[in-house]
Amino acid sequence: MKKFLRTLSIAIALLLMLAAVSTASAAPPNPFVGAWESTDTDGSYQTLTIGGGPAGTHHARYYDFGATVCGLDPITNEILYAASATGTLTEAGDQLHGSFQVVCQTHPPEPLPYLSQLAYTYQPATDTLIDIWGVIWSRK
Repeated sequence: MKKFLRTLSIAIALLLMLAAVSTASAAPPNPFVGAWESTDTDGSYQTLTIGGGPAGTHHARYYDFGATVCGLDPITNEILYAASATGTLTEAGDQLHGSFQVVCQTHPPEPLPYLSQLAYTYQPATDTLIDIWGVIWSRK
């Protein structure tokens, strides 16, 4: 009985050590992946969803609920339309960047006549992103 308990104790200890080593060696989650939100420089609400991808690329979906570039009311100067974009961002250290075709959600939807640059820098101390316009993105 003593031999059985000793063998069982050793087996349990080995399993616990193996579990600890497996956990310690597992790759940390990518800090970019997830759902993000912010308030744009024009005061509109924005969302960004970033997924994982192969070899440092990430698929992303951006939505601005009130995009100044999509038009302002000539009388009230209020934002008229939302904008959306989907595409791929490339990871380089603590940064993601890419060129996206932004589409204004007019009727019918209308793409902007140029590609928009989207870039984000991850801030590990605050678990936030900062875009190229200085807007801070927080996790949803």
